[in-house]
Amino acid sequence: MIRERKKTWKDKVHLVHNSWSRVNTNTLFARSFYDNLFFLNKDLKVKFKNTDFKHQDKLLMQAVGMLISDLDDEDKFSKKQISRLAISHNHYNLDIHPHSYYYWVEALVLTLKEMDPQWYDSMEYYWRECVSFPVSYMISQYFVRGE
Repeated sequence: MIRERKKTWKDKVHLVHNSWSRVNTNTLFARSFYDNLFFLNKDLKVKFKNTDFKHQDKLLMQAVGMLISDLDDEDKFSKKQISRLAISHNHYNLDIHPHSYYYWVEALVLTLKEMDPQWYDSMEYYWRECVSFPVSYMISQYFVRGE
């Protein structure tokens, strides 16, 4: 289904929030996300070799929630958590290379397309635009030394 893309930022954020609320309780979301991520880039699987995925799945869901909570610029807790997340994933810690975020966003969009029953084509653009801001921030922190 194709819909008009001329939306305000507030409208786009609202649509992304609604989309997330439709999928964030789906217990298969995180597993599907990681399946998509490793399909897109099998080399990333090495970063997860010692991962407890039951715990990791919860962290993923919390992280996506934080990324989109920050979009309305009113959630100060999310801003702080995104900063912590950026530092924990940077070169000096988990060493998630900036190029890896491309695959992360792609896996997110693929998974949302699969899981959101109200998905339509323009939603992809809204999600990409909205997550580009917090993801760009995380990338910018790659060489920042944490506190």
